[in-house]
Amino acid sequence: MKNLDHSNTPNQWGKIVLLTGANFTLIAGAGLSTAMPAMLIAFGDVPGAALLVSLIVTLPALFVVLGGPVMGLLTDRFGRKPVLVGSILIGGLAGSGAYFLTHIFAILLTRALVGLCIAGATTATNALIADYFSGQKRAKFMGYQSAFGGLSVIFFLPIGGFLADITWEYAFLVYLSVLLIFVPALFAIHEPKVSRQPAGSANRSRLTLTPSLGLIYTGTFILHFAFMTIPVYIAYYMADLLGVGGFEVGLVGGLSGLLTFLGGMVYERTGRRLSYQSLFVGGFLLMGGGFTALAVANTWTLVILGQVIAGFGMGLNMANLTTWLAHEASPEIRGRANGVFVTLMFLGQFVTSLVFTPIVTQTSYHFGFLLSAIILLSFGFSSLLISRSFSPNVKA
Repeated sequence: MKNLDHSNTPNQWGKIVLLTGANFTLIAGAGLSTAMPAMLIAFGDVPGAALLVSLIVTLPALFVVLGGPVMGLLTDRFGRKPVLVGSILIGGLAGSGAYFLTHIFAILLTRALVGLCIAGATTATNALIADYFSGQKRAKFMGYQSAFGGLSVIFFLPIGGFLADITWEYAFLVYLSVLLIFVPALFAIHEPKVSRQPAGSANRSRLTLTPSLGLIYTGTFILHFAFMTIPVYIAYYMADLLGVGGFEVGLVGGLSGLLTFLGGMVYERTGRRLSYQSLFVGGFLLMGGGFTALAVANTWTLVILGQVIAGFGMGLNMANLTTWLAHEASPEIRGRANGVFVTLMFLGQFVTSLVFTPIVTQTSYHFGFLLSAIILLSFGFSSLLISRSFSPNVKA
């Protein structure tokens, strides 16, 4: 079996590429949701315009789901760098290229390419981080990755929304920022050195579903399935509850993103004292508490409290899930392991609206957030019992 030499770590430019590439997903939707009304007017004469315009926003997630396992296989077979560099280049060109297109089906084609590139960039980036770092250094960098995701929410979403307010076509130009890391990725990212273990070592070149991986993958799906109810419904919820507009919703969302940043930043220090399993359980219970506050909210205080607790828990959970996955997956299968991880992450996001919208329509937004809280809390308590039965408590 092959092992990786962790001494061959990237320089500062390489680290920037890893942090940015892992958060390619956040750039993907920046401002597009706010541009949907204008796009619907622009393509109003196209049959099925409402569905097609909605697909402009959601289609990348579907193609991440479809492309995740394929990108994982390519990452293991041909190397991390080719997949990462190719995904950055094609994704940036396809995403921004939609600005020049006038036919909605051509735009949808670029959105499918963007989804595949998100899968490739995220899969290759997570595999590279796991290859380059080990132990506390890996936990620290995974925490930075999650923290940077919180900052990206604060930075990219307002820029995308501002451009979309000028004209809907400008929202696609956010993808030009992806191309800024193409040259650094080309020269600062390298394939980690490989050494062979002594003969007789166990062969871990096949991806098999161990109990730990099963818990990680299930948790990834449930985490994103439940958490996505905030970005999908919070604007409607706050408008009904507090009578506020988009600016106030954006401010609270930015505050939640800031707490996601803090959750990622404290992960490495927390992981010195707690195991992966303990952080896993604690993270889900924490997020369940945040959603409970949202469900019972009738004032600004509880709305803000619920979002910041959920945001902090999201940052902590994402850092822990990616670090635990890196610990469980050997170098030979990290591409495929992360491909499945990315697929389940976006599958959870994709099905949120399909499941929750009929429920919320028949009940209320309060009940939708309460249901998310019940799902998160139930899974947190059940995973506490499950994790004790199959794996020692390894510290992050």
